[in-house]
Amino acid sequence: MFRRRTKPMLSLAMVLVVMACVCASVTPALARESAADDTTSAKIPAGTVLRVGDQLDYLKTILKLAGEDQNFPYKVEYSAFVGGPPMLQAFQAGSIDTGFVGSTPLIFAQAANQDVTAVAGWATANGSYGLVTSPGNSDIKGWKDLKGKKVTYQQGTAGEAALLQALDKVGLQLSDVTPVNLPITQAAAALQGGSADAALLVEPLTSVYLAANPTGKVVAKASEITDRSSFVVATEDALGDKAKAAALGDYIARVVRGFAYTSAHPDEIAQAVYVNQYKLPLDRALEIVKGNGGTTFVTLPGTVVKQQQKLANLFYAAGEIPAKVKVSEEFDTRYNAIVAAAGKSGS
Repeated sequence: MFRRRTKPMLSLAMVLVVMACVCASVTPALARESAADDTTSAKIPAGTVLRVGDQLDYLKTILKLAGEDQNFPYKVEYSAFVGGPPMLQAFQAGSIDTGFVGSTPLIFAQAANQDVTAVAGWATANGSYGLVTSPGNSDIKGWKDLKGKKVTYQQGTAGEAALLQALDKVGLQLSDVTPVNLPITQAAAALQGGSADAALLVEPLTSVYLAANPTGKVVAKASEITDRSSFVVATEDALGDKAKAAALGDYIARVVRGFAYTSAHPDEIAQAVYVNQYKLPLDRALEIVKGNGGTTFVTLPGTVVKQQQKLANLFYAAGEIPAKVKVSEEFDTRYNAIVAAAGKSGS
């Protein structure tokens, strides 16, 4: 969306990772005060339409498996996206009311002064991004070994966020590596062809790559909260509309209960996503779902603020956003009670 470098930022081709168990946690602090909390419990008028941005039918799948896609008291219109950046463009165009993105697009939206706010969020217990080496590469055993190496990731995405934070933890900066800016779907070809020494990958791309290149390895995993977080975001117009705001409250409750269901039925989410959509073997699909660990719905803004601010600062230092941002302004607290109540009813 903006850069102080000269390389263009490509659109995101992200493959999503499935979450497991759901619960409510953390305490609110520093977020925007809601001026319309009563709208979340208001009767939803007939004819209300909620336009939802989804990624690879992820929310639709969660709701369908849990039986939460029935008897909506409003009309849901889905738009399909592959990753957060294209969804931000749709928000900018006014074509959707709500959707979900990771930590990085949320920061970029704030830096671009887009009128979107995070209203609910969840985080998996374990990170989804892995540092994967090129075939036969024995020089890279972890993040600290990336100095001077060619690393492929997509700029402005969660992959870059994972890299920035991991490098920072071992005392390195983005300038210490040679970036190979490619969509994540092209990372395997870069590793195989020698144009990259390592890549930031997620499932199912990791499994597909390793199956074709058994001498490649996953040598490290991303683990910061911002590597594991996703947020339901909504426009200020939608939040200011009592009917849409009430519909969004109902939709969020369904998503929370949906995650609770899939956490209790990991075999169903493994089959529906990793086998049916991604064509992985069932045993590997179950392995991935188990490896993701539990999913926690957080009370916003909570403990995510500190790490989100650190990530935003790293993006600024790397020249990805034009000015520093105060990430506490990214969050709206009005749906915290709905998230907590739905988490209890779904557990």
